[in-house]
Amino acid sequence: MSLELYYLEETDSICSNRVIVTLSEKGITDWVPRKMNLVNRDQFQPDYLKLNPQGVVPTLVHNGLPVRESSLICNYIDDLTNENPLKPSDPIQRCRLAEWIKLFDERGFEATAVVNLVTKFRLTVPLEKMEERWKHVPNIDRLYRQQSVILEGVESPYVMRAIGALETIFRQMETALKDGRPYLMGDQFTLAETNFAPFVKVLEMVRFLDFWLEPYPLTRAWWDRMAERPSMLQLDNFPYSAVSEDSVHARTGRETAPGFQKKLEDYRHRFAHAYKVGE
Repeated sequence: MSLELYYLEETDSICSNRVIVTLSEKGITDWVPRKMNLVNRDQFQPDYLKLNPQGVVPTLVHNGLPVRESSLICNYIDDLTNENPLKPSDPIQRCRLAEWIKLFDERGFEATAVVNLVTKFRLTVPLEKMEERWKHVPNIDRLYRQQSVILEGVESPYVMRAIGALETIFRQMETALKDGRPYLMGDQFTLAETNFAPFVKVLEMVRFLDFWLEPYPLTRAWWDRMAERPSMLQLDNFPYSAVSEDSVHARTGRETAPGFQKKLEDYRHRFAHAYKVGE
């Protein structure tokens, strides 16, 4: 099996880390790393655009053929071997798993990216570097989101949208976990975990988890289980790790937290009717 992975080796690279965690959980180690650097605009180089015309990372290449989009890559990896299956065998349960992953893709990805933008990127990357980067962004939605969050901070409407998206996910998780199951699909650790845990990792890195998950004790316990798995612990060995309280994410998260927490409180007050978990 010839596997090459074009990816970002960074603790906060949510899409690349979905794939890294999935490979680890499957026990697949014989893959060739092709590390990318977004600052150098590696994702926009002609050779890479042939593999991924959208210029996004990661891309898996199996026997010379590209597989794109992180959740699809994770599903593909699970099908490469029957060892350590990450999908239920029952068709109905597979549909339930697909619902979780669809939710994470449609709501969780953009929301987590906004958290990273409003903290680390906004407070550490010079505006001129972002403006140069924006000249090469091929997706208008991504461009507008980045510009709004970088320029407006927590006052950007995308911040409130991100809060609403993650709150929707956490409420659904809390409901699913209330029957005592350890994982989102029950007793089986699945692609639901490998697809969402790297997103929550970013919230931990910016020190938002304590105040954000306070109303969601079951979800917090789920995360604590995820955080101790070797597949997740390895992420702390990557660049931009936030283990230290002096790390970039920790510092920018603490600086942003008061304004962000106020937005979260405003959202919960406005949508209080949605917080009757399980009803």
